[in-house]
Amino acid sequence: MTPELRHRIETALGTRVRRSLPLRGGNIAQATRIETDDGRNLVVKHMVPRPQSPHPIFGTLPKATLKDEAFMLDRLRQTGAVPVPEVVHVTPDLLILTFIDCDQDALSNTGQAALADVLTALHAHTAPRFGFDRPTPIGPVQRPNAWSTDWVAFLRDQRLMFFGHLAQQAGRLPDGCFAGLEKLCANLDRWIPTDQTPSLIHADLWIGNILFRQQRLAALIDPATYYADAEIELAFLPLFSGVGSAFFERYHAHRPINPLFFEERQMLYQLEPLLAHAIFFGGGYGARVHQIVRYYGG
Repeated sequence: MTPELRHRIETALGTRVRRSLPLRGGNIAQATRIETDDGRNLVVKHMVPRPQSPHPIFGTLPKATLKDEAFMLDRLRQTGAVPVPEVVHVTPDLLILTFIDCDQDALSNTGQAALADVLTALHAHTAPRFGFDRPTPIGPVQRPNAWSTDWVAFLRDQRLMFFGHLAQQAGRLPDGCFAGLEKLCANLDRWIPTDQTPSLIHADLWIGNILFRQQRLAALIDPATYYADAEIELAFLPLFSGVGSAFFERYHAHRPINPLFFEERQMLYQLEPLLAHAIFFGGGYGARVHQIVRYYGG
């Protein structure tokens, strides 16, 4: 921690930083755990210039700020359904949160059931339209969230084609994949109903954002919140969190899951996070996108 950053933190909190410990993770900010002279345990997130982005196109896109994260955490807190860290202080490049103690890196069956309980309660919070009050970050990119009453159009234009264009421009997709994605997007209503309900979702539930303490859900962190078909959250979870039957059985007991989700829509709804990962990390994600696109006839 630089002396300048320490001074900013101490000025914001009105107390001295006694100890600091860097934390791993974070795509848009460095995270540090601190202890203060007045006995508080906090997490400081500080935006710093990042190394070279995957492609120059990213330099032209609106950048996320830490005020976006604070706004989303407050929105989740307001539901009363989701435990989240408390926002202590925020500026565009500095966010101070309460520290959440956790002791688990993998989801047990008990943990999966607890997560299902929380998400069914969260997804019960609905809105008249799909989208959000503002763009929300996914990695270093601001994802558009213009309000829409048409879920198929929202998914096509503000998710799949938005990330598809970026992935294509960054050279992350195999030959023929983008043309196939365009064909698939022109026919989304073959698989996606037009009567889906806009539900509030966390939208970035990989295992690092799900914190447990003694088999109980302690908090969900780093949201990318918006109102969506809740099934898109269910599709994301098995990719990067390790949830399985224990989660889906508990969720279904509270909020029945249409069997066509597993039969027709799960892989389709996984395209957005896979496209994002192809852009940010490369590797085999582009090939997996192409595989799914071809599965749906694209």
